[in-house]
Amino acid sequence: MRTKRSLLGAVGTMTLVLASVFATGTAQAASSAASAVAPTISPAADSRLVPAGSHITCDTGNFCAGVWDPTVNQWRVFFLYHCNRYHLSNWQGTGEVVNSQTDNAQATTYGQNGGVIQTFPVSTDAPDVDWDPVWSIRNC
Repeated sequence: MRTKRSLLGAVGTMTLVLASVFATGTAQAASSAASAVAPTISPAADSRLVPAGSHITCDTGNFCAGVWDPTVNQWRVFFLYHCNRYHLSNWQGTGEVVNSQTDNAQATTYGQNGGVIQTFPVSTDAPDVDWDPVWSIRNC
């Protein structure tokens, strides 16, 4: 009888250990997916999602900035219409911009200490931009 109890105890212990391992693996996978954060901009601006592999389009009067949104696995394009200094959160990696503003308005990106990183004259080109060092954009 004693052997049966030990065997049953061993089987029960193994079941608990395996359940714990699978639960931890699932929790880690869920945690990784939940750690993705969407890029945002302040003050708020209109935005639109664009599928991977597509280029951004920009209506006249806007400075458009595209950044990868890992929460939806698509490009998020922000349309900066009102003249302002926009502060960025969670903008990472490479994106692209199009300056379709009127009156030759030039857009400028700034780093953490307020220094100019890059300027963008009015153009239909969509140059690549490294968003990692950019903390803000002034669209006019």
